[in-house]
Amino acid sequence: MLKSIFIQNFALAYQLHLDFRAGLNILTGETGTGKSILIGAISAVLGGRVLTEVVRAGSEKALVEAIFEIGELAELKKFLSEKGLETEEELILRREIPLKGNSRAFINDIPVTIGTLSEIGDMLVDIHSQHEHQSLLRKDTHRYFIDALGKLERELATVSAQYEDVRKAENKLNELMNRSRAMDQKYELFQFQLNEIEKAAVKPGEDEELEHERRILANAEKIHSLASQFNQLSEGSETSLTALFSQASQILKELSEFSDEIKTISNEFSSARIIVDEATRNVEEFQNRIEYNPERLEEIEQRLATLSMLKKKYGGSIEEILKHRDFLVSELRLQENIEEEVKKAENLLNSVKREYTTAALALSESRHKVATECEKQVEFLLREIGMKKIHFRVNFSHLEEEGGIARVNGKSLHGDEYGIDQIEFYISPNPGEEFKPLARIASGGEISRIMLALKNILAESDRIPLLIFDEIDAGVSGHIALAVGKNIQSLARSHQVICITHLPQIASFGSSHFRVEKYVDNGRTFTRVTDLNPEERIKEIASLMAGKKITGEILQSARQLLSEAREQSDSYIET
Repeated sequence: MLKSIFIQNFALAYQLHLDFRAGLNILTGETGTGKSILIGAISAVLGGRVLTEVVRAGSEKALVEAIFEIGELAELKKFLSEKGLETEEELILRREIPLKGNSRAFINDIPVTIGTLSEIGDMLVDIHSQHEHQSLLRKDTHRYFIDALGKLERELATVSAQYEDVRKAENKLNELMNRSRAMDQKYELFQFQLNEIEKAAVKPGEDEELEHERRILANAEKIHSLASQFNQLSEGSETSLTALFSQASQILKELSEFSDEIKTISNEFSSARIIVDEATRNVEEFQNRIEYNPERLEEIEQRLATLSMLKKKYGGSIEEILKHRDFLVSELRLQENIEEEVKKAENLLNSVKREYTTAALALSESRHKVATECEKQVEFLLREIGMKKIHFRVNFSHLEEEGGIARVNGKSLHGDEYGIDQIEFYISPNPGEEFKPLARIASGGEISRIMLALKNILAESDRIPLLIFDEIDAGVSGHIALAVGKNIQSLARSHQVICITHLPQIASFGSSHFRVEKYVDNGRTFTRVTDLNPEERIKEIASLMAGKKITGEILQSARQLLSEAREQSDSYIET
């Protein structure tokens, strides 16, 4: 619900603040006083197209700010959350229109694009006038009207789920086919790489073992020389380590007879001698194992060169080479089975398309039944509000599309999460004339009254909380105006409604009444809006009935009209 709106320097509105209420808010006033300025300002703050000419002369910019209560609007709150905007109980929309440059939009003081503001506006308000936001002019909303009227949420959910299954199956098939095409191009390369790696018979850790062996073979002569020098020092003469250790050991043994401390040293020295003897044997065995083998060294060099080449090509290490080998095996195996996998994916896609088509046809059948009833109800209400000659039709069509999601009667049809139906409202303005799209041939007043009929039918399920009617009374009077007023009042039980009217019959049904008037101060023209109390409202209704010459009889007629409207309102509430 729209709680309030503040308008600054917007055309004749200098500083204008209005507090709206639930139910039917009536705005009346003479032509040219600024009623349409209010609608233009509301349209602007909802993201509608606006020109810089609306900026009041002498001002740098115009500003419009509207506060909405959105506590029960779950869909809008979800949208705001997805946009990263706050989702409080109140929503503040602001539009600034500078004299120069681009206009700016804000939601809860956070800058947003005009597009985002417009999307939110479409979820909050339906304006029926010469301005934007007329949902009845947008073909996509016609399907929504039928689905909402028929309460087809379950059928829609089934179609949406089937559509998602089709999309997943299509993606899977496309992925496999793209992979197959890519593999066709790479098959020979992958096969060559795999043969190269398998022919090399690479083993984990092989390069490290070969590097160790190569280092020994390449230094065989040096190893023999160093080992011989060590052996010579250990036991090659009377002054060798072995001989000297024997002499020293004997001396320590004799000394140990005189000191326990020396005895400990003697024992440790004996252990050191054992270590030297063990080292001597190990060096000798190592020397004996080393054989200078040029052929083996050359073989190792060639093997290491092969491994180095494979590393450069396939990853830099033995582990990466083996990992690439496993990848090649997997890809080639998949290529061998890809035709079978593609066939399975095609069968799955055809299956889910058939399921989608079945669900879409069931939804379409339900829609046709709802459309037939809708046509009857709309024409009945249109006759009631003075549009007896107009015939209303819900037109169904399908879009043929090569490779379309649905196959019906041999035709391939376009489909989406909402089904296969293209739905558009058609009217025949006069008997004998052909039906044509509503948006192309209906006048502003006709569209407003057709929308009034549709909104009344959909009152319980309509998701837009605020409806604004401007010029809905164009071309009507008398009992027809009374019928229009009754329909608007009925609609105001489930929506907040703002209605600009010149007719007392319609104005009498309002739960709130505002008078819009123009005045001049210091040579400047201004628009003001007055929230009327009961007595002021009687006078305003009387003014609508008789103009400026208001007599006691006219005032009594105005009281009677308001009383009858209240009685009808009370009778609606009781029922």
